[in-house]
Amino acid sequence: MGKSPDDRVRVYVANVSAPKEYEAFFEDTPGDKETPPGGYLYIKKRESDEIIRHLEIYALPLDVEDEDVEILWSSDGKKCGISIWGRMRGIINLATGIEMSLPLLRRDSPAITDPEWLEGFDEYLDQIQFIRIRQ
Repeated sequence: MGKSPDDRVRVYVANVSAPKEYEAFFEDTPGDKETPPGGYLYIKKRESDEIIRHLEIYALPLDVEDEDVEILWSSDGKKCGISIWGRMRGIINLATGIEMSLPLLRRDSPAITDPEWLEGFDEYLDQIQFIRIRQ
């Protein structure tokens, strides 16, 4: 995790456990000429420093803090996911080019729960499912 050099970015979370050829980061920005407001997951190639994929996670201003965000990689290094408030909110599959996200409008918005999409994210446990199991 770290702060972006750009003062306009409200939340910036970088991921250091990415596969050696990629880097992932999340930004929440109020928007500017190049980027609309919202929260975005970005993946870039380390070698070229080029952003190769991005995924909008939310467009509305939300009270997301750095500690609310976790970037996860699948065990095979082909999928990158973003968990906000303990729930998977978006996944980019680099092998197929397919992306998945559900609109994040508030803390209790539905999250990705499809087992096929979550396959390989061994470190991820959905917070809501965990709470239900514990009850």
